Parts: sequence; structure tokens; C-alpha cells
Amino acid sequence: MSRLGVVTNPSAGSGRGARWGAEALSRLASHGHQITDLTHGSWASALEAADAAAGSLDALVVVGGDGMVHLGAQVCAERDLPLGIIAAGSGNDFAATIGLPVNHVLEAADAVAGSLAAGTVRTVDLGKVTGATVAPPHRPRYFAGVLSAGIDAAIAARGMRMRFPRGPVKYKVAIGLELPRFRPYGARVSLDGAGAGDDRYTLVAVANGTTLGGGIPLAPGAVLDDGLFDVVTAEALTLPQIGAILPRLHRGHHIDHPAVHVTRAREVTLEQGKAGAALPPASADGELVGPAPLTATVAPGALHVLAPPRD
Repeated sequence: MSRLGVVTNPSAGSGRGARWGAEALSRLASHGHQITDLTHGSWASALEAADAAAGSLDALVVVGGDGMVHLGAQVCAERDLPLGIIAAGSGNDFAATIGLPVNHVLEAADAVAGSLAAGTVRTVDLGKVTGATVAPPHRPRYFAGVLSAGIDAAIAARGMRMRFPRGPVKYKVAIGLELPRFRPYGARVSLDGAGAGDDRYTLVAVANGTTLGGGIPLAPGAVLDDGLFDVVTAEALTLPQIGAILPRLHRGHHIDHPAVHVTRAREVTLEQGKAGAALPPASADGELVGPAPLTATVAPGALHVLAPPRD
């Protein structure tokens, strides 16, 4: 019998999260595990409870979308504590990338139990964000998927403020609302300590995973366990140019555009530049991380995910 701490998100899945959480708790208990429900009224308080309980657990299980994976990453990062993921949220990018069941609560709970019984985990990298401006409640801040700091961050921030619609459609609506406000951002992006000029950017993303926003392949070549970020940047673009590139983004073909650049690096430092508009606060896994200056470093093999081995 394993001791499992479980954190659910009652607001996930257009309000269906409470039911999904109850189903997940019951299913995990049916496999004979000792369950501690660590769900609290807010993301921050649930994180605090999970962190406090971590030393007494055999695994932490989160039920919800990428925001719950983000919570789990803070607790399990660089610890010998595996993370189980029951993906049931409006955005399940990390779970889909790693090949876990998505929006099938009972199947996902059975998969977690099966991995516990077999002792199978998949070890992946995390991004580790440091800097005085990293938002509480956790410093450093770890991320599993993509750290966004350009137009993608502005769109993510807009989506966080929206209560309707939900799911992947919300990201598309946020794009339409945010684009008319866009002005190229001034930034200095330093890769692996190399000096950076003051340039104007449309997009700045530091990708550990491949997708964001419910399956948009922002960094289609990213690999979760290669010890490198895929840093995706786009030069200053006009609104018509952005409109032309968006259809390519949804197919992952934007990386072939001459204004889009993908560079691999182990460390990325982002600072506000003077050449353009103020950068929006960075977000990662759909959660606020904080404004520049920030440094993101790869934490190799920092997270053990309860998952079947890759074929």
C-alpha cells in the first residue's frame, strides 16, 4: 500500500473538477492506497499543504490541467518523490506530450496505480526560474512545459482573466482580444551567458515541452529529457504579418518562417529592453511566473512522472 497525497482542482473542466476529483480519489483508494486529500481553497494553499506533506508520501497525485502539473512540479522537483497526473483540465499539454490519458479520469487513475505497482516512472527535465521578481508562493519556480514572455504571455494573461469560454477555445478567443493591443516588445535575451543586444520581439518562449494553449505546437522539436530548452523567438512583426503566421502556428509550421528562430540553450536570461514596449509578465504552464528580469535554467532529470516506459 502506497501513501498518496492527492490535490484536485474543483474549478477544472468548466466546473466539473469537483466531480472528477471525487472520482479520482475513489478510484485510487479502490487500488488499496492510503489517500490524503490535500485539496485546499486556493492554488497557493494547496501547494503549501502538499509541500508540507511531501516527506511522508510515496507519491503526489494531481488532478486537473497544466496548472495542477505546475503545482506538482514545485513539490516534486529535484526530489525523489514521483508525480502522478490525472489530466482533467482545460489545458493538458504536458500530460498529452508525455503520453498519459487525457480527460479520462478513471483510466488515468488506473494508469497511476499501475505505474506505482510496476515501479515505472519517466524522468524528465524541468525549467528552473530564478530572480528577485519571481512571483510567490514558490522561489525558484519550476515549469514543465513552456515559459512565455512575449505575445504568447500577453495572450496567456488575458486567458487567465477570462471566465468564458473554457478549454482550448479560450486561448483562441484571447488571441483575438489581445492582438489589437500588440506592439513589439523591447527585450534582451541572453543564451548560455552570451551577451545580448537590445532588440524588438513579437514572441519569446522558453520551451521544455512542445505545446501550449491546449495543443498548439509552439516548439515541435522540443524534447523533455535532452537537457536543453528550445528557445523560440519571433522578430518584430506587424499585425498583418502575425495574422498570416497564426495558421502556420497551429500546424507547427511557424518555425519555417524567416522571422522565427529556434535556438537550443541550457540557460536563458530575459531582461527588459529599451527598443520597444514593456514585456508582459512571464507565465509558464498557464500560471503567472513574474516580470523580467528572469533567468531560466534547465534542471536535468528533475521530475519523476508515474508513467509507463516509452516504447
